[in-house]
Amino acid sequence: MKKYLLSFLLSFTFGTLFAQTYQMKVVKKGGEIVQIPADDIERISFEASNAPQPATQYVTLFGVKWATGNLQYDKGTWKIADHQWDYFKPRYGLHRNASEAYKFEIEQADDQIDHFNFGVCGSNALTYSKDVYGNTTKTDIAGKMYTDDKFLNKTTDFEQATFGDIAYWATKGKYRLPRYAEISDLVQKGKWQFGYVIVDDNKRIYGYLVTEPGEGEFAMTIRAPKEITQDDLSKGLFLPCAGSRYDDTKAVKYAGYGGYYTSSILFEDSKDYARSLSFDNDGVYDNNGENCRNGNSIRPVVVE
Repeated sequence: MKKYLLSFLLSFTFGTLFAQTYQMKVVKKGGEIVQIPADDIERISFEASNAPQPATQYVTLFGVKWATGNLQYDKGTWKIADHQWDYFKPRYGLHRNASEAYKFEIEQADDQIDHFNFGVCGSNALTYSKDVYGNTTKTDIAGKMYTDDKFLNKTTDFEQATFGDIAYWATKGKYRLPRYAEISDLVQKGKWQFGYVIVDDNKRIYGYLVTEPGEGEFAMTIRAPKEITQDDLSKGLFLPCAGSRYDDTKAVKYAGYGGYYTSSILFEDSKDYARSLSFDNDGVYDNNGENCRNGNSIRPVVVE
């Protein structure tokens, strides 16, 4: 975190022409304005803050520490979502079929984004262009950054990286994309409960809660929806049905119907489909590929 002055817009406003009175005008994010007479300023500096960094939040399943929220870009700040069920402009309630869900579009704002093309970071991180994505087969990009879309020129410079693991880049190495084996373990070994979290005004956000089977239980998918309580959330991984961004636009479709979560490698020999975790109220799948040109959700894991 930088000292607050670093993110300020600095500009000078003038008083009368003859008096030549100056002020420094600082406009904070959110619109608050601070004005300081120039005669009162001794110096201006930009310094790193000594404020404590937020603790890494995660839930452990099958030995992997999963973040307790999706990756988000929120008005200039990269972060893990505040809650497991959060995604921008959520679709409350449930679409019962795919055709209905496809027709229902939610356009993402330019400054609040949580659906990302595969393999992009740096200056490409927020793209929604169908022409910008990572496209080399057999390369696991978890925890790696590159300067080219073929994943040939590896870099450790966060400023130079333009392709690679967006979760790793955005969190400065604290989190990374999940590997396909980690996604597969969730699907093959986990207990999946379809359901909803109740938020403000009794609105419902649907998704799946994943937990490790208890004693005497086994891996299963329970499609009958139930309320997911705060106690449930403390014991498992909740993945919301956040949909997918389609068609070279900022429009998200299938929100409230399905979830599409990218892993760190492309699908088999494909150059434009990524191994992904996908689900809807019909089931959970780890053997599908999601189009790299589409914007999909990312649930990072902790780098260890």
